[in-house]
This record gives sequence, structure tokens and C-alpha cells, in this order.
Amino acid sequence: MPFKAVPGYFAAYPNDGFQGLDSTKYDHLQLINHNDWKELYDAIPKDTRDCHYKLLILSRHGQGYHNAAISRYGMEKWDAYWSLLSGDEHGEWFDSRLTPLGKEQVRGTGTNVLLPMTKQLGMLPHVFFSSPMRRCLETFIESWTPVLTEIQNPPSGNIISTRIIESMRETLGSHTCDKRVNHSVTVGEYQDFPTDSGHTVHWHYVTDYSEEDELWLADHRETNPELDMRTQDGLSQLFSQLSSEERFVSLTCHSGVIQSVLRNLKHPPIFNLETGKVVGVVVEVPINIEGEVEA
Repeated sequence: MPFKAVPGYFAAYPNDGFQGLDSTKYDHLQLINHNDWKELYDAIPKDTRDCHYKLLILSRHGQGYHNAAISRYGMEKWDAYWSLLSGDEHGEWFDSRLTPLGKEQVRGTGTNVLLPMTKQLGMLPHVFFSSPMRRCLETFIESWTPVLTEIQNPPSGNIISTRIIESMRETLGSHTCDKRVNHSVTVGEYQDFPTDSGHTVHWHYVTDYSEEDELWLADHRETNPELDMRTQDGLSQLFSQLSSEERFVSLTCHSGVIQSVLRNLKHPPIFNLETGKVVGVVVEVPINIEGEVEA
């Protein structure tokens, strides 16, 4: 029994058989049967012996230097030439960081989407997850800082722990923007990062996390079926870490990962999801007889 999205909460999945929408033309995050996030959250099905239910918030990172280059050169030239390089005179996109515009985008998301959401719910997500790529770490910091500024005393205290899932990286291979820098470099730049809100972000990695990128290959670009298998594994890792009480979950990741997660959840596609945007999904998580998440 696979993970699956539950319809009837957001405009992106109003009912079974829906064929998807263009998020540049419609508000995919619009609540369709509830007046606010608290009412929506209270309407999520109660857990059963066989299934748990989660509200999963998927955040796409803000504009990175690679996204700016795609806009500058066009997708055809990007795929054929520029994506194989590490950058240009406008900036480096190897394990790309956010551009100033990208930071502005996700700060706006924090203020206009995440803050009203958490205020209505009266809580932060129970667990935060993120891709290990630098643009996602920066997106997490910038997007949640406006929320943390308002919620001065979160239940976890001043340390905001965020769990890294290696499988939730963007499409692997050939494009240098999708190859991560060595682990020690990332830790040196971002571990225990002090936010403007006065909190500290601590990134939690598995104990055997590799120093060098062991997934990215220069001569093979991951196919969608390969990506979907990887993100299915990532979803299994994510949901297996949650208790039944941990129902509100945040994942900061990438456009390709979000589309792959939606395919894994049998959720209609959300076309043209822009940088810095957020997707909400209610997920049914199957539980086996031992009380463990089924892959």
C-alpha cells in the first residue's frame, strides 16, 4: 500500500480525477473546503490502526544562480552548454546558493504564507526536513526567520533542528548546480547558523553521512523513473521518523523533487511551480502490523 495524497483540501487536488493546474494562473495552495488552516488541520482524518495522516508542506527553494542563468540563456543553451560549467561572470552555480532575488522571494514566502499558516495553526511544524543543497539550507533560514521572529519561544527553544535527507536532492547528474560541495564545506558555512530572529539552526545529518557527493555522476542525467525511486526512498525515510503525534511536517527541497513526490503520492501535477513557492498535501501513510511505515 503506497503513500497517497488525500483530495479535498487544496485547489491543486480538489477531487479524484483532477488533471492538475498551472500554478502561474491559479492559486494551487488555496483552501477549498475550509476557512483557515486550523479548520483544515482539524478536518484531517484521525489515525487508524493501518494509516497515519500528515500535513506535508513542500517548499521550493528561491531563485538560485542557476535559475538566473536559465532565464538569461534559455533552457536549450543551458542544457547544452552552461549547465555543464560551474558559473559565469554573474555568479557560481556549483551547488548553487540563492541570488539576492531568491532570498527576497523566500522571505516573502515566510511573511505571506508560512507566518499566517503557523499563526492560524498555533504551532510550528512538528518536524523540519531539508535537502542538503546550499540553496535549500539558505531557503529554510530565510523563509522561517520571519516566522521565528513572531514566535519568540518555540517549543524546542532557541535551537531549530532540521533533518537532512540526502534522497530529497534535485535531479542528479551532469548539471553542476546539482552536485553538492563536500560535507565539511557545508557544515563550515551553515552548521548552527544564527538567524536574525535570535535562533540557531542545527542541521541533523545521519552518522555515516559522506564527505564527498556519492550520488552525482558527470556522464548520466537521472531519468524521471530513477528520480521517483529515489524520492520514494526519501519519503520512506521521512515518514518513518515521525511519531503518530507529529502530523505537521515541513520539507524544503526542489522543483523536480516536488513534482516527483507528487507523482509518488498519486497527486495531480502542479505545472510551472515558481521558485520560492509552497505546496500543501495531506498524506495517507500506511502502517504495518508492527506499527512501522510501509515502504
